[in-house]
Amino acid sequence: MRRVETYVGSQVYEWYDSAQAQSTMTAIAKVCAAIFGTSAVANGLACTPTTPASITVQIGAGEIYQAAPLEATACGTLPANTTYSILKQGIQLGTYTTGAFALPSTSGQSINYLIEAQYQDADISLDPTTGTAPVVLQFYNSANPTQPWAGPNNTGATSNTFRDGVVAYQVKAGVAAATGSQVTPTPDTGWVGLWVVTVPYGAASLTSANIAAYPGAPVLPGGVLQSAINGNLVYGGDNGSANVVQASFPLPSATLTDNQQFWVKIKAANTGATTFTPNPGVISPAPVVGAAHQALQGNELVANGRALFVWRADISSFVLLECTGGALQVAAAAQPQHAAQLGQIGHGQCRLSVVSGTSLKLAPYNGNNLVINGVPQQVSGAGVTIGNGGLAASTLYYVYAYMNAGAMALELSATGHTTGSTGIEQKTGDATRTLVGMIYTSAATPGQFSGALCHNFFNRRMLTGDNITNGSPVNFTNTSVAEVTAALRVSMLCWGDEGFSAACSGTASVATSGGVGSLGLVADGIQFGSYGNFGLAGSAIFAETFAVTGAKTLTEGLHIFQLWGAVTSGGSAALGASNGQVNMSVTTRG
Repeated sequence: MRRVETYVGSQVYEWYDSAQAQSTMTAIAKVCAAIFGTSAVANGLACTPTTPASITVQIGAGEIYQAAPLEATACGTLPANTTYSILKQGIQLGTYTTGAFALPSTSGQSINYLIEAQYQDADISLDPTTGTAPVVLQFYNSANPTQPWAGPNNTGATSNTFRDGVVAYQVKAGVAAATGSQVTPTPDTGWVGLWVVTVPYGAASLTSANIAAYPGAPVLPGGVLQSAINGNLVYGGDNGSANVVQASFPLPSATLTDNQQFWVKIKAANTGATTFTPNPGVISPAPVVGAAHQALQGNELVANGRALFVWRADISSFVLLECTGGALQVAAAAQPQHAAQLGQIGHGQCRLSVVSGTSLKLAPYNGNNLVINGVPQQVSGAGVTIGNGGLAASTLYYVYAYMNAGAMALELSATGHTTGSTGIEQKTGDATRTLVGMIYTSAATPGQFSGALCHNFFNRRMLTGDNITNGSPVNFTNTSVAEVTAALRVSMLCWGDEGFSAACSGTASVATSGGVGSLGLVADGIQFGSYGNFGLAGSAIFAETFAVTGAKTLTEGLHIFQLWGAVTSGGSAALGASNGQVNMSVTTRG
């Protein structure tokens, strides 16, 4: 800031006062520009009806801040200076009253009038002590210093004494149109739109209902300090529609800066993808994405909700951080304490199946979520597969799902499982592996897969293994119980929390008078249910129908079910007598 320097004994020059006033004005302008920027800003200047009401309106005290030349014309002895522009302050201490507005000439029509303002320099001639205007100043008379001249060169002419910064107004009429369809005219170049006055046909007076702020009018909502405290400079109202947010702010932005924030009172709920602009007609609408950087889907914005948008320059989108009362988009959870997306809710929504003797597949079932290492993960629609390379023959393998560089994968391991702290069944000693099933390989090398020996940990189904003899009878003479025929063997897996139900039925006979045979189910060499007897009636040999059953829980893993039998000493028995059919079936869930 420039200041005048004075010295004892030096002459007093006329520019001592005017130059210092200009320097002070410049300093104030720079402070205002640092606070408001260089775009036009108004403070106060409220528009209200007159009292009593009339067909005019009045604008109260306030200021306008607008860029203007340092001196558009000479100011006293200071020359014009249009090289530099500063943010000048136009001050209105009193009330401005408009002229009467012309009414539409057609019934049912209205006209929108735009009240626009502008900073202007106004030179005035005034004696501030007496109020006299204009003023004839006294000038130095070198011929007779005791007799000053009246006016320049003693002409008696008046002189300007002040250059005021004022608020200038003009009213711009729109075109009359059917009420509700009338259009507000746009501000003229260099002018700032402040208020819109709607004048309907036949109006005798105007009320506050006829007055509205011009959209985007740069009027401060309050004092600068108070606005900084309550944040109302970045709080705007939405004038758009569903999926199109168009906000007006007290000081609208002309450009966007990365990470710039906007609070908006929403007008209408969104139903899908949405755009936003904080300054319609100046800043082009841009897509709105949620916190997951995905397009909105609907109901993230609600009517009258307060929404916070942040501009992300690197993705050319506004990020909706929140809207009170609206649904919140979040990124997919990646850690146990993260919020989960709706699509991530659920666990065990999958099934394991045999694709071929060399391939297993885990596919979605009733959803696609599976919690792995405490985080909901999604099973892809195509499923996750694993081959049989390197597997041992006739071996029980547990099937675990895990994440590998962000992609789900399967692991076959002979290591068993335990229940983790969150209730998820996982590989013993490794919480990164979630149990999804088990499989028992064939006797081939490498071990191959079969559907009968593939069990799901989730979404279990009833599984039945059976064998049937339907040919020549099987004769046996052993007096101690032993397997009657390997043709009826059934191998089945089971989970530790599931049980088996087994049954064998068909025909059998003994060929010795008075002989008695017995049959029963055995699992892994241990009796599984009760034995049933069959024998002769009189001297005729005939086939009897038999049925033996059993049901119990066994240990987890593979179990082999057999039909065992015996006959009394010296006797002979036939299983499937008279070419009858014998059926062995075993059922469990997996």
